[in-house]
Amino acid sequence: MNSDLADLRITDAEIERLTGFEVNELFVGGLLGGVYRPSLFRQPNRLFMFAMTELIAIAILFVFTLPIGIFLFGNAAAGISNLPEMLKFLQITLGMTVVGTMAWNLYMQLSLKRFKPLLHLLDEVDRYHEILEAVHLLDQLETVQRSIQVSQRGEILEALRLTRDNLVSGLTTEKILRDHRGLFARRADLVATIETNLITLRSLEIGAQATEYAQFVNEALEIGINVQQEIQWASRSKLRR
Repeated sequence: MNSDLADLRITDAEIERLTGFEVNELFVGGLLGGVYRPSLFRQPNRLFMFAMTELIAIAILFVFTLPIGIFLFGNAAAGISNLPEMLKFLQITLGMTVVGTMAWNLYMQLSLKRFKPLLHLLDEVDRYHEILEAVHLLDQLETVQRSIQVSQRGEILEALRLTRDNLVSGLTTEKILRDHRGLFARRADLVATIETNLITLRSLEIGAQATEYAQFVNEALEIGINVQQEIQWASRSKLRR
């Protein structure tokens, strides 16, 4: 990837700094105490990884319930031939494992509402990075076909830069709202930045029509609009509380 595109990426470290959470493809806030990303259900590879994580978590939880089961039904540990006690031992350990797993998933499900704006913004970050990869592919094709003008590439880079600024502003504003910091002046400045960038993106969209980059500029504009809508939703939710 060219350096100008690479510089436009929002790194994992920057995302974690902007959000205040550990963020990966599956979870926000880590495996324990965090929430899963609903977008994983739309991507088979992430869904498979999530299923494997669930199985590993269940296995670990089962290991932790074994001492409790042994304490309550010590006879089962003393002799495996005592079938009734062994069955009780398995019932208590498996039962605690199932309850613990259900409680963990229920906690994440209940926490989704609080993190809804952030989760949507992170999905837009993923979409933005997909555009970067698509432009990178187009750059590679250009080296063969030489059919793309430099001016067109400059327009998409400007659109991507504005989109990156919108995403950073959106993530920062969401964190301010979530943390109750009361930095309303700072929030207003960030919202104004998003609106200004959207105006510029709309002008770029008009200029990029009928070019190879038109789709990317249009998607960048959609991301900016989605960021604006998420921040407006988060602001209204905060005012109702």
